[in-house]
Amino acid sequence: MNNERSPFPFPLLRFWVRRILLAWFFIGLIIFLFQINVCAMVHDDERIKAVLKLLDMMPAIVKTSLGGDMLNAGNTSALIAIGYQHPLMMLLYMLFAVGVPTTLLPGELQKGAMELILSRRVTKTHAYICAGFITAAGMFALVLVMFLGTVFATSIYDFGPALHLYPFFKTAIVGGLLASAVGGIALLAAASFQRNIAIWLTVAYLVLNYFLAVFTEWWTRIKWLSPLTIFHYVDGPRIFTHSGWPLDDIAVLLSILLVSTVAGGILWSRRDLQL
Repeated sequence: MNNERSPFPFPLLRFWVRRILLAWFFIGLIIFLFQINVCAMVHDDERIKAVLKLLDMMPAIVKTSLGGDMLNAGNTSALIAIGYQHPLMMLLYMLFAVGVPTTLLPGELQKGAMELILSRRVTKTHAYICAGFITAAGMFALVLVMFLGTVFATSIYDFGPALHLYPFFKTAIVGGLLASAVGGIALLAAASFQRNIAIWLTVAYLVLNYFLAVFTEWWTRIKWLSPLTIFHYVDGPRIFTHSGWPLDDIAVLLSILLVSTVAGGILWSRRDLQL
């Protein structure tokens, strides 16, 4: 089909949005409630002291993965920020980032639905753009839901001195770029491989990056590998201690998002969809 003569398929975009909306809402609800629960725990001095005492008894790598030396009873912002990098949050983002593009592209292809979609004046590029938009926008929206959970929780709990929400907003924006970049990587895999292979490759990439990011913070001999991990470019301590935006980290995340998305689009446009 000729891209110039084919109108953008908004009906397909709406159909796919409705299809994944329930899953997005469920994941977003868990994220929202989790942030409220974290604030409720931090608000309770006795509970947070018990948690910190438990963390001190665990291996150093566990404490490092949750915030490191910033975790102490007097640093309320750092304690609330635990919810932003908790492994459960990472798992939920991974589920959405991997599930959406692999369902909408190779998933539809393997079911035979893509042939029907492309028969209705929808080009391969259009289908890819729809999947990419839903993935990136959905991931970014989930991070904003996480921030709104913090805003809501800090409005119903009294933390004494008012908390500054601006650092949490910066964390959410940079985290949203990270989440969107992960979605771009998943799009690249979905455009290149069958669904099962795309899922396993993306999950393996994210798991390797996460554990490498944790180990490089804990094991100084391999700290030089830290810039190779995508999680390196969301530096919580830097965001909370500096008033400005981490423009260099933002540039790296945007580059990963653009390169992976464009590369995925090129591979998808050249892919034989009959395979």
